[in-house]
Amino acid sequence: MSRRLLQLVIPVTPERRMFRIHDPAVDPDAPGGPLPPVGALISTNREQLWVGSLQEDINVRLVLEEWDGAPPPCGDAWDEEAKGSVYLRGQLSISMGQAGTAVHGLHLGGGVGDYSVRVYASNRDVVTRRYTALFDRHRNPLSDEFQQEKRTLEGLERYLVQLWRESLAETDYGPASGSSSVVVGLTLASCVLPVAVAVAGWVWALWLVVELELPLTAAEDCVRFGSVLVASEIAVVAGALDVCGGTCRGMCARNGTIA
Repeated sequence: MSRRLLQLVIPVTPERRMFRIHDPAVDPDAPGGPLPPVGALISTNREQLWVGSLQEDINVRLVLEEWDGAPPPCGDAWDEEAKGSVYLRGQLSISMGQAGTAVHGLHLGGGVGDYSVRVYASNRDVVTRRYTALFDRHRNPLSDEFQQEKRTLEGLERYLVQLWRESLAETDYGPASGSSSVVVGLTLASCVLPVAVAVAGWVWALWLVVELELPLTAAEDCVRFGSVLVASEIAVVAGALDVCGGTCRGMCARNGTIA
């Protein structure tokens, strides 16, 4: 069964009714990019994936997930679905054009290679109709009443982007779950007794859960809002290992930046 390695929930400001997912080394504004996704959910080329939105003045909510294999489908909870692929060098960025960069250099567990991508969207038409109705009810878009109603539409248009390396075997992301008990036993023993533990191989992936303080509107059937899961693999060289004295550093994405 496929495992989710990472989940990131962020607000995104579309520019020209789209936002762009790409390798950090790629300039999304350089010539040769994909065609704008007019009338389509996505548009792709080798190193970029552009997601079409129906909004320009209202933020949308993006859920980005990395999996170690094809995730189970969850199209019933969404209005639209599209599939594509993109080449990434172990990192990705999310560009909002003149609004800035939502995420820069987010590290991926799959490393360098081609990633399959599945994109879901919901409430695109709903937000467009409700935003248009605001101008019918309020003549002045700068009025407090207009701005208050506009804020209720922020994040209502939602996107789920799932990506994974299909060519990778499960062992590339970590050993089978049955081997984790042995590693845990060695780790606990090294913390209790001052002994040197000789280990060669890979230690089971450590999961870091970082709570995000983002406003949530509704729970999704296929995603869990409000947290970022980052898988961090640590290689242990054969020899003496002081587990208690070591530190583990994880990459955390908060509000479009890498801390």
